[in-house]
Amino acid sequence: MRSGNLKGQQEKDFFGNLIRPLEPVNRKPLVPDSSEIERNNRARSAKLRVAQRNK
Repeated sequence: MRSGNLKGQQEKDFFGNLIRPLEPVNRKPLVPDSSEIERNNRARSAKLRVAQRNK
């Protein structure tokens, strides 16, 4: 998501601007809080990353 596409390679247009089909919504991934980890032990390694698709 940071590079803008699923392959991890940055693509540029004719003018040198980055082409990013995916735009990250959050800078940092969302992690579960302590109450969620107490209820669900497997959630301790979960990280939610959110991106919005550009047209």
